[in-house]
Amino acid sequence: MGRLRALIGRGLGLALLLTVPTMSIAESALPSRATPALWRVHNGTSTVYLFGSLHILPRGYAWTTPEIERAMNASDLFIFEVPVDETALQDQKAFIIEHGLLPLHQSLRSLLSTNEFQAYSAVLRRAGLKPELFEHYRPWLAAVMVGLAYLHRDDLVTLKGADDDLMAYARDHGRKLVYLESIRQQMELLTAGDDNGHLKALKNLIVTLPRARTQEKELFETWSSGDAARFTALLDGYFKGRPEAKDFLIDRRNRNWLEPLREALGRQNGTTMLTVGAAHIGGENGLLALLCGEGYDVERVGERGEPAAKVCGAGA
Repeated sequence: MGRLRALIGRGLGLALLLTVPTMSIAESALPSRATPALWRVHNGTSTVYLFGSLHILPRGYAWTTPEIERAMNASDLFIFEVPVDETALQDQKAFIIEHGLLPLHQSLRSLLSTNEFQAYSAVLRRAGLKPELFEHYRPWLAAVMVGLAYLHRDDLVTLKGADDDLMAYARDHGRKLVYLESIRQQMELLTAGDDNGHLKALKNLIVTLPRARTQEKELFETWSSGDAARFTALLDGYFKGRPEAKDFLIDRRNRNWLEPLREALGRQNGTTMLTVGAAHIGGENGLLALLCGEGYDVERVGERGEPAAKVCGAGA
């Protein structure tokens, strides 16, 4: 598998293949100027910057803004979803060996129809992969691989997102890094359900892969422009009719992350930058709404010298 790092927490960008496409904009014109949204949460002398990342971005894409860079400089603690270091990669590999391979007597060639297996193999082949090496993957892992290969066939081994850049900055500047989940916890989200459900999802994915092109372009452009309301609306549309999937993949995890956020907001004179997938930020069960429900002062950081916009709290 090499360093196909998107298998680990690249936001569960690939877990959302059942509902939301992962991001690949290699074949689209890139926005000339990125202005992704940034929020600031206050509690006494403590500050938390909240940033919603895309876990996979076009190679070399300049996504930061002066406001984001100032938040990075000011932060002494950085919080991310999941580590992506060598230890995490080894944990991922062990998990896949344990949970990602079919029994010896089974293969995708026998589980898929002839046309489905040919389509699956063709996508892998166009990405420079040998289909026979992926024939014994369980359907959940096969779905991850075929999604990656379809949307990222030219840069499979160099996938990076905004959080990768932020992690590198934190390490290079000697800042403390904390993670909300372990690699095993995120991989367990990918394997939830049964083999029949995973197989059905893989079959559906093979047929609907072309649709992802338009969807991922919409999400990327909306994120890059900082249109948080539209980004949330797009996600709600993708999850329409699947509230249990949204609760499992996003809402429940948001609730679990509240306690680490409380701890960060309790650090006297501390400044924290918390980066999670952009899907976790907005909406009625998003982190912004949860923080407002806790009584914190939340504001969106202004751009180019503009004043901050209150989301909730004093003066909202």
